[in-house]
Amino acid sequence: MFANKYLSIGCLSVVSIIFVIAMNISFVNAQGEQEEIEEVVLSIKGMTCEKCEAAIKSALLNCNGVKDAKVSYKEANAVIKADAYETDYDELIEAVESAGFSVVEEE
Repeated sequence: MFANKYLSIGCLSVVSIIFVIAMNISFVNAQGEQEEIEEVVLSIKGMTCEKCEAAIKSALLNCNGVKDAKVSYKEANAVIKADAYETDYDELIEAVESAGFSVVEEE
């Protein structure tokens, strides 16, 4: 009887220790992942409707690091929120062009 009592207490201790270790590993990994969200605005030529917006938004959301994209044919632009460390500006332009539109370079 005493052996079973101490055995079950031992199992609970081991489970508790494993849980604490797992939580600490998760906490350390979460702190190690840093991202800097930046906003990129692209002027886009050729949009005429909501379907154009949807096509461009879909293409942009498939780019690395893009968190959100708001596309407006009325304003002729796309406002993109992306991780500065993961996102490549040229990849964004290629995504817009692959959707059949062109980016107007700011002068």
